[in-house]
Amino acid sequence: MLVIRMKYVVLSPGRINLIGEHTDYSGGYAMPMAINLYTRLEASKFEIVELFSEHFMEHMSFDPQKQLIKTGRWIDYVMGVYKVVHDEGMDAGGMKGTISGNLPVGSGLSSSASLELAILEFLNRAYSLGIPKLKKAVLAKKAENEFVGVPCGILDQFAIVFGKEDHAIFMDTETLEYEYVPIPEDIGIIVFHSGIRRSLSASEYSKRRKLVEESLAMLGKTSSKYINEGDIKKLPTEIHKKRMGYVIRENQRVLAARDALKEGDVELFGKILTEAHWDLAKEYEVSCGELDFLVRTAGELGAYGARLTGAGFGGAVIIIANKEKVGEISRELFMRYRKVFRWEPEYYFVKASDGVGLFGGAGHD
Repeated sequence: MLVIRMKYVVLSPGRINLIGEHTDYSGGYAMPMAINLYTRLEASKFEIVELFSEHFMEHMSFDPQKQLIKTGRWIDYVMGVYKVVHDEGMDAGGMKGTISGNLPVGSGLSSSASLELAILEFLNRAYSLGIPKLKKAVLAKKAENEFVGVPCGILDQFAIVFGKEDHAIFMDTETLEYEYVPIPEDIGIIVFHSGIRRSLSASEYSKRRKLVEESLAMLGKTSSKYINEGDIKKLPTEIHKKRMGYVIRENQRVLAARDALKEGDVELFGKILTEAHWDLAKEYEVSCGELDFLVRTAGELGAYGARLTGAGFGGAVIIIANKEKVGEISRELFMRYRKVFRWEPEYYFVKASDGVGLFGGAGHD
């Protein structure tokens, strides 16, 4: 008997954070954007969950109605979404499909949040769950925090849900208020992946988050927005002062970068990004030699500015340059990086994208 099922195709973008790194877990400012590199989920409703990952080249399955147990594999992100959806009392059944796309995994472009939101978008549409946009971001973050065990903030999920073509998102991560900021047409954006894989669940990320949260508690503040340089002096250790000092400066840089973009001052915008990178490298200590090389060399080649994007400890840098020069800068940077580090890096020309959405129509299994 031929079973006819509706087939859904979801495109869930990755994201870069233009400015405002390691501020989201202290309720600070950030300015991310969704990008035109995507996780693609093509799936139909099914009795259980059966998914094939083209990146990992493997099938995995589980029964979403039974107890969900972590495996330490990519399927945990799928299980986590089911767990939080069911905890909300929503009736979400299974799916059968394929996960693919051109968003690189483990490169600092939020492939994990992109996958979570692809799954959540499918469930929302296929099972008519009626989840509003902000709730999607909150649920995806909860899945990563509570099931997968990654202590991320909400920036990644928020950017992937609320992305808008040709716009960055200035956001207050405490209140989740936001505004769209147009990106000047003459800006070209390069994402240059160092080839160094990093893990958000690594102990160094957790240590920094703990120090920042301890500092907020000691100062009696709910957000880093309310802390000034005078407050920093009240902290008990030099490491608390060092880490929080960076966060305070970064919040101010986000405001300045937003204003520079609004005014079309791309040179100032680039300088702010580069300043942010070296503060991340020296005071927050989340960079590495490869990322520093990319930022320094991009500047020498005529880019407006560059900095690491994501948590750091490897991953990618973003480079802002004149749109007519991005090809030349990328090719030369590729050659120099390969010569020094004996590694062929990957790079992408990206632009701001709309957020996660559904494409496609009916199909036959």
